[in-house]
Amino acid sequence: MLLSSYEALSLLLSLSTMLLASKIFSEIFTKLRMPGIIGQIIAGVVIGPTFIGNIMPDFFSWLFPSSGYLKGVVFLGLIFIMLKIGIEVELSSIFKQGKSIVVISFFSIIIPFLVGFFASWYCPVVTGGSTRALSVSLFFSIAIAITALPVIAKILLDVKIFHSDLGMVILISAMINDIIGWILFSSLIKSIESEVIAFSTIVYSLLVTITFAIFIVTIFRYVLNEILPFIQAKMEWPGSVITITLVLSMFIASFTESIGMHAFFGAFLAGIAIGDSSHIKSHTKDILNQFIDNFFSPLFFVSIGLQINLLTHFSLLQSLSLIIMIFISNIIGSFIAGTIVKNTFRDSLAIGIGMSTSGTMGIIVGLFALQYGIINQTTYTSIVIMAVVTSLAAGPLLKLILKPPKAITLIDLIDNNFIPDCKSNNRYELIHELANEVQKRWNIDAEVVAQKIIEREMTMSTGIGNAIAVPHARLTYCKKPLILCTTSKQGIDFDAPDGKPAHIIFLIITPHEDHDSQIYILAEISRIFSNASVRDKVMNATNNNEFIAILKNTYHMLSLRE
Repeated sequence: MLLSSYEALSLLLSLSTMLLASKIFSEIFTKLRMPGIIGQIIAGVVIGPTFIGNIMPDFFSWLFPSSGYLKGVVFLGLIFIMLKIGIEVELSSIFKQGKSIVVISFFSIIIPFLVGFFASWYCPVVTGGSTRALSVSLFFSIAIAITALPVIAKILLDVKIFHSDLGMVILISAMINDIIGWILFSSLIKSIESEVIAFSTIVYSLLVTITFAIFIVTIFRYVLNEILPFIQAKMEWPGSVITITLVLSMFIASFTESIGMHAFFGAFLAGIAIGDSSHIKSHTKDILNQFIDNFFSPLFFVSIGLQINLLTHFSLLQSLSLIIMIFISNIIGSFIAGTIVKNTFRDSLAIGIGMSTSGTMGIIVGLFALQYGIINQTTYTSIVIMAVVTSLAAGPLLKLILKPPKAITLIDLIDNNFIPDCKSNNRYELIHELANEVQKRWNIDAEVVAQKIIEREMTMSTGIGNAIAVPHARLTYCKKPLILCTTSKQGIDFDAPDGKPAHIIFLIITPHEDHDSQIYILAEISRIFSNASVRDKVMNATNNNEFIAILKNTYHMLSLRE
């Protein structure tokens, strides 16, 4: 099936224009330490009806037709974005969490949900003057409550707390939030498509959706996990795994569409089932993410900007109302949870700010609400603005909240604790080797240290990439931060995002009540060892004096730049 010359020209020019614009703006935003996704949306606004479409309306209509093949490519972008989001949800990490994560996740959903519902029910400015309706209020409840897992992960990496315990709490709470949010929204869409919006139909849709979700993440996930080793052994790697992943996501998306749930929910569930398999390495996920992030994802997010006209559909009051609602409701929810689980004021505030990031999820929810006539174009524009502002504000606010009260240098903490060329061959051997060193130096039971660090390691890997790993734990009877550093010529697999083994490993122990030290130490390691030449010098260090000299020189060079 071939395109006509006119269709081929229009499609190729529109795709190339969207990809080029998205690349330029995402690069600019990335350089400014902002989420590249936001740059892609801004790119769509610039080449969309707000600017280019306003200047050259006929050319804009020809280049970006409202129907046709371009719309199909953009739809595939949505499906693969939801697949990626599902892959980033680590069910095994969620199942290993205790009371604190459950409490934080519950209040981070229920408080924003209730605020969104009652505000939209009783305050017309929130809904943009829409008629009071159950579907409208439920939409706003979900839009305010749902988080943006990919954006949150990027922000946590940028502020260098991704691998800290606080970062893990925010990330896993966001995972749980995403699962519940998409189940609720899929149920709402199913009810709308049945053309009967009532409490009974919503409950029925919710039960059907939950049942299907449980089937996918249990039975289907188990069967898939058994089949994957055969696929990897008999077929080309990683191409076969990536192909199977894409095929399964489209198949399950097709099935959910056929039974009245939307296709996006099927792709999301497929991602959860596939991504949680122990046979899918971080490197394979990274290749798949690169494929999605550099073609399909930019096309989808640019298309968001193409649907916004800030000249004709912009309400400052509504946009501000939504932004204030999302921040205040999430902060209140985190403080209530923090009171129950005894978090510090600063940790509760940081969790509230982190969970306020609506980002991509808010936009996708808004897009479907617009498609089904739940909201109008102005409200959709306000939803997009809310998502952009919360995504841009979360990073700087977290940096401000978590700013260290005093400078901590690795030199102060690690002097005389450098062990060149460890003897271990895998991460668990290494953890026990270093735990024995902890017992020799600080008289802390090696078995307890190893157990706590391995428990943390099994919850979420501590390989941060660039040949660095940071296995760590917080202990109740530890009085001050303790660090050991070792090197490994052969490298040890810590399941890093870049798929490369760790050659420089820091074992970090901090007091149980001292969240701040862990965050600052991890941030310092990320800052100091981001330079490849520093890592190379450390690998060649043969004793503690050489190692400390390298650190001192690096600190000096960084101080000159700053």
